[in-house]
Amino acid sequence: MLLLLVMLAACREVQVEQGPFVAATATATPRSTPLPPVPTVLPPGTEDNPIRMLINPAESVSADQITDFEEALREQSGLVVEITVVDRYAEALAALCDSRPTSVAVAWLDGASFQAAVAQNCGEPIMQVEQGRGSNAQTGVAGQIITSRRRGFSNVQALRGRTFCRMGLNDYYSWLVPSLIMRANGIDPVRDLEAVVDYSSRNELIEAIIEGECDATGMSETTFESLREVQREALTVVGTSPEMPFAVLMYPLSLPLGERIRLDNALLALAVDPDGRAIMRPLLSLDGLSRVSADDFEDLNEFLGRTRLDFAQLGS
Repeated sequence: MLLLLVMLAACREVQVEQGPFVAATATATPRSTPLPPVPTVLPPGTEDNPIRMLINPAESVSADQITDFEEALREQSGLVVEITVVDRYAEALAALCDSRPTSVAVAWLDGASFQAAVAQNCGEPIMQVEQGRGSNAQTGVAGQIITSRRRGFSNVQALRGRTFCRMGLNDYYSWLVPSLIMRANGIDPVRDLEAVVDYSSRNELIEAIIEGECDATGMSETTFESLREVQREALTVVGTSPEMPFAVLMYPLSLPLGERIRLDNALLALAVDPDGRAIMRPLLSLDGLSRVSADDFEDLNEFLGRTRLDFAQLGS
């Protein structure tokens, strides 16, 4: 019986403990997913992405004159250029500084707005308007502050506490440029003058200076030289600015080199052709165009620097 029990124990099935059973699952096959298409940036100067050119003309222009200029540029360059006429250079400056590859704007600026564009690094000067032909060609005109010779003023500082007369708040040579001349010589035209008086007629303004009703006014150098001899002899110049440029064309950094060259060549070709000049003259008051670089404006930069105005802030 003992032997039988031993044999039965040896024949028992051995139970092996196991952990939980994990069933195999099928592995998903990775599939490629196409990326969204990258939008194509249209080059400037096409129908869907025209180059905007902003101009502040000296006089009013018609829609036909604007269209003629656009068509002439397209014929010469193959570029679509959309001309926008603005009332203030500040509007042209704002568009220039807001340029991007999908909305390129080039702008014709005056001396002060050009300085603001440079201060904000919005672009670079490319060419500027010329008036006159041949040896008489000019790219700008200096501004002057004049007084009656009988006053005996010898410098701009003598205007402190005096009455200044002008053609209006926005008149370039009777107020804007003289204001810069005064600031460059330490006079604040807002706080240091006794009064500012507006006149509606330039002849009345000049006579008011000669008769002593006003102490000083401003005018361009060419205007002063065109006065009658008796008027010039009764007046004296106490302050002069450097040459204030006629309209300066600025290109933004977002305008590609190829389109720059094509637009350059088109503008210069129109400027040397009598018919082309006739098309451009209503908008730009030009007799020609000349290429420029930033180095050509050193005198202007030095003068505007002496005004201690923050042109980056003024242009923003």
